[in-house]
Amino acid sequence: MNLQNRRILLIDDMPSIHEDFRKILAGASDSSDLDEAEAALFGIPQRKARVRFEIDSAHQGRDGLRMARGALAAGRPYALAFVDMRMPPGWDGVETIERLWQEDPLLQIVICTAYSDAEWEEVLERLDVGDRLLILKKPFDAIEVFQLASTLTAKWRLSRQAALRMADLEAAIQERTEELSLAASVFHNTMDGVMITSAAGLIVSVNPAFCAITGYGAQEALGQKPNLLRSAHHHPEFYRELWTALLRDGRWEGEIWNRRKNGEAFLEWLSISMVAGADGKPLRYVGVFNDITEIRRKDEHIRHMAFHDPLTGLPNRALLLDRLEHSLAMSSRAGAGLGVLFVDLDRFKQINDSLGHDTGDGVLKEVAARLSACLRQSDTVARIGGDEFIILLEHVEAPTTYASLTEIIMASLNAPMSVAGHPIQIGASIGIACYPEDGDDAASLMKQADAAMYVAKSAGRGIYRFFQPAMTERAGQRLQLEMALRGAAANGELELFYQPKVSLASGALAGVEALVRWHHPQLGLILPAEFIPIAEESRVIVELGSWVLEQACRQAQAWRAAGLGPIRIAVNVSARQFQDDDLVARIAALTRQYGITPASLEIELTESVVMANPQEIAGVLARLREAGATVAVDDFGTGYSSLAYLRRLPIDVLKIDRSFVLRADSDDGDAQVVKMIIALAQALKLAVVAEGVETESHAAFLRGCGCAIGQGYLYSPPQPANDITTWMRERKGFIGSKDSGGEGQAAPLA
Repeated sequence: MNLQNRRILLIDDMPSIHEDFRKILAGASDSSDLDEAEAALFGIPQRKARVRFEIDSAHQGRDGLRMARGALAAGRPYALAFVDMRMPPGWDGVETIERLWQEDPLLQIVICTAYSDAEWEEVLERLDVGDRLLILKKPFDAIEVFQLASTLTAKWRLSRQAALRMADLEAAIQERTEELSLAASVFHNTMDGVMITSAAGLIVSVNPAFCAITGYGAQEALGQKPNLLRSAHHHPEFYRELWTALLRDGRWEGEIWNRRKNGEAFLEWLSISMVAGADGKPLRYVGVFNDITEIRRKDEHIRHMAFHDPLTGLPNRALLLDRLEHSLAMSSRAGAGLGVLFVDLDRFKQINDSLGHDTGDGVLKEVAARLSACLRQSDTVARIGGDEFIILLEHVEAPTTYASLTEIIMASLNAPMSVAGHPIQIGASIGIACYPEDGDDAASLMKQADAAMYVAKSAGRGIYRFFQPAMTERAGQRLQLEMALRGAAANGELELFYQPKVSLASGALAGVEALVRWHHPQLGLILPAEFIPIAEESRVIVELGSWVLEQACRQAQAWRAAGLGPIRIAVNVSARQFQDDDLVARIAALTRQYGITPASLEIELTESVVMANPQEIAGVLARLREAGATVAVDDFGTGYSSLAYLRRLPIDVLKIDRSFVLRADSDDGDAQVVKMIIALAQALKLAVVAEGVETESHAAFLRGCGCAIGQGYLYSPPQPANDITTWMRERKGFIGSKDSGGEGQAAPLA
């Protein structure tokens, strides 16, 4: 019999599962190869990381039993079987496992299931699991499947070796001198530790492997009792049950913790057999064991991975739901309250997009540490995906406790952090759902906390909200908007409006800004403030931004063909688009397609995006300017710009945020901000555009400060292309003047 057995039987009614397992284990593709880092993570020597397993397939339990019986009869038993829990219309997984173990008790088995509590309780009720069964949760992870196969086939070999060697030893003791000589050879050369005691329980013989594993020399062990190795891991009742079974059945085997001479505890697989004398009474006890500490450590690592987030080490969704269900049951019996806090980080996507995923991962680890530090030992914080965390608060007596702790959490997350050399400040929006007021089951509480979080985020971020019934309807509406937005461009529901930029001195047209509008078939006109945040969170923003760029190029061509001359169109570009390596190439391709030059476009990005990662952004901006496009910083004054970076960035225009312009003629503080921005732009030789110019008073103030270009309702609101075309025709004498920012210039003239 081949003890290096890597034969695996897969019993599952889905052909795709068989194909996946063959790719992972049988070497059908390179997907089963562990690289050096993965091999080191799981403690697998690299030379064994490319081992292939022999896979046989069965699609029903009866077929699997027939194949296992035939393999055993041929002397080629399977070491391991993966068995699906549900295989209609035949046997289910439990019945299949029962019959397999009746045929081959040493067969190692992994049951594959979506892992609901009800299914696992059913397995425990119907099956004597012992230590021969592990669970594999669907969907599968290739590394986890490979690790299970490696570990359990190794365990099969250990169990089979122990059984064979025990049989050899028992036979050798009862045989005559020639057979005893063979047994002595096995005794001295086996890698398994062997200890023989008298009927009175005193050690009379040990083999070299015993000494190597335990650290005790033979002379130190002889005459001692086996409790020489006893650890403090087991209750006295464990040993009483062991001896009861041994005296009743003449045999005992199982896992036991013992202690080496140096004090180190180790886990062993121990088989004890009683050798009876001629009178049937115990004559000797033979114990054969091997050290399985490392195998158990790998098993525990696999279990940890199944229930914890690999990045932060926090519980994952599966473990959180298990703890939440348990806490709800306890709270129901005790009449106590508990709370679920849904934590969503503010500005994380911007950090991830601008600084890279490594920095984003560092932020998530720091957030996990800060959240854990704010909680009691009885509470749970879990990461359920992306930048979303769930906190479970148990034994809460009053709602004020939720508010107090939430404020502590928000203060902790608002504190500055440094990650990968980047100074970062991040906040959070938090939704709170309470038991029993907001729900009496896990799904309801999670849903209500999620709804409250979205309301908090919509209200301005950096705040928290308790759940209110109306929030569920609002969350549903938001989800409907997100789904509808994914098909809005294809369905012809999007439209670009244009708002002119005008010379404050002459009234000449200095370009237009493209602003997207959504004509929802049921809700009517939806403004960007309502759907752009949804687009950014759902990653639709890249597709939307690409559509806007193409429509702007199409319109620039149409205006030129209509004889209105080269009109520069400003287009807002998101942080995600700047992360796209094809942005510059995309702009170049579109301008060629529509017969215009990149100088027809002014690319706008917000101050916060620029300053999030100015060094990386600078490269993209430089390539845009080299292609001929103008670069503008939008919403200037609302962020935290560094002058050291700002003066080195390849930009052409600063756009003063409308929030300052609206009150600049009446509020001294806003007036000073506007003057400082204009002075800064002049010092850096940049053009300035003031947004939000709604009155002649605004325009007069800006002219007095030296601002050249204004944009706002004083001149025109954003209008559809046809309407803005009419507006331009009425002002045809002003188009194409020296203030128009024509195609050949690097920036609108100041």
